[in-house]
Amino acid sequence: MNLFTQIGNKIQYSISKWASDPEAAAYAIEQAKQKQQDEEVQTRLAEAKKESASSSEAKAAADAEAKALAERSEFKTGRATSNIALGILKGFTSLIFIVIILYGGHLAANNAIGYKVPFRILSFVYGCLFFFIEIPKMLIRRYAYQIKSLYYTYLPISTYQPNGDLETFFLGAFCYKEDDTSQLARATVETLYKTAFEKSQIKTE
Repeated sequence: MNLFTQIGNKIQYSISKWASDPEAAAYAIEQAKQKQQDEEVQTRLAEAKKESASSSEAKAAADAEAKALAERSEFKTGRATSNIALGILKGFTSLIFIVIILYGGHLAANNAIGYKVPFRILSFVYGCLFFFIEIPKMLIRRYAYQIKSLYYTYLPISTYQPNGDLETFFLGAFCYKEDDTSQLARATVETLYKTAFEKSQIKTE
């Protein structure tokens, strides 16, 4: 065996001994475990970040939905309040309009106090339909010619006098008391009818 062979064998032995060193093997195993642990830690961190991001997105979505619901609820409340106010205004306007119409009928019926009951009722209907004529006409007579409108009751169709509060409540608007003016008006109308009848008789002869 020559010197070079011995040196080569010595080198191979040293390498083999170094490679099979228990401490080196343990170190390598420890490094592998550490690397695996580091990778697991990184994986956990990545998952935690992902979950945190998902949670933040879910929270943001929930907050946005809650805000939208609150705004929608506030809008509905405001809209409901506006509708109620508009309904009240429309109802009040309709009520005023009805009162004005009935007032026109009241004026016409009272001005026809000298005529028979059917004609007064027809006058009331006429006054309701043409309130825009009857009311201005009353105002002109009142303030331009100082002629007061006749007023007996809301719709004067009977001279019956109610007895008690109950009858007054239900019949008071339709019952009136005769006076000199109503009697004179009736006499005037009867004279007109009589005159018209006499003229018609003369024409037929």
